[in-house]
Amino acid sequence: MLRKVSINNEVLVAVSNKNLAHEEGMLRFWIENVLRAGVKNAVVVALDNETHAFAEGLGMNALRMNLKAWREGGGWSKVPETQLGGGGRGEVGSTKFELLRRCLRLGYSVLLSDVDVLVLQDPFRNLTRDSDVESMTDGWTPNTAYGWNDVLEDNVMGWGRYAHSIRVFVLNVGFIYIRPTQASMDLLDMVIHRLNTEDGWDQAIFSECVFSPSRPGHKDPSVTRRVMDYENFLNSKTLFKHLRYEGQKYLEHRPYVVHINSHTDKMERMLASIQRYVNGNTTALDHFPIGS
Repeated sequence: MLRKVSINNEVLVAVSNKNLAHEEGMLRFWIENVLRAGVKNAVVVALDNETHAFAEGLGMNALRMNLKAWREGGGWSKVPETQLGGGGRGEVGSTKFELLRRCLRLGYSVLLSDVDVLVLQDPFRNLTRDSDVESMTDGWTPNTAYGWNDVLEDNVMGWGRYAHSIRVFVLNVGFIYIRPTQASMDLLDMVIHRLNTEDGWDQAIFSECVFSPSRPGHKDPSVTRRVMDYENFLNSKTLFKHLRYEGQKYLEHRPYVVHINSHTDKMERMLASIQRYVNGNTTALDHFPIGS
């Protein structure tokens, strides 16, 4: 399937199950907008037969992935039995990093997308491809997206009271491009091991593995990383808290994707974002509060 779908060994991948694969589900809107944007090298990895049939029925390339068979065949290190076949969020979350690692081992660069991402333009046209990992950010300003010098004042130190640190907000693994390098595969091995042995948020664990340096008892995977333009690859906090209040810039700017990641009323904000960016209704977002 990857050989058939990929262009220049690159592919856009979304993982989904039947909970999202229906007429009013997020997967439908992901597929429709990916196709509208003209992205040819996209595929849905379906975790059940219903999702596979649904995606193909909308004209999307689809690959059926049997989790239990893959697990029993040694396809991955560990997937909890409780997540197999249940259709829950954990099933998708536990799958995507294992799937990503397998694609990289086959030599493909993968742009991995959650299905609550609204694709407006072909994202491959705006990738830099100079790093192992190129990712959206959870930041919403230049500082929070790209990092800043954060100074702690420790008064008991007198002259040496100012302690400098570098802070950067986590990478958004809901939309991330990874190239098939050894460093990338080492990174995914580390992420998968931690997800299987710790009770942690995948996005925080991924970012720790990317940014944390080597130290006694720990060797970092030495990946090079790039943060995508936070206004071209919008998270919903940036859109609803900042960009929509920026007058002419908001009216003229057309992002490549919008990820509805910071709000619980995902469907309502997704539909309104489609009205705004696909149908040109510049007031479609006006009635929403900043947060959910």
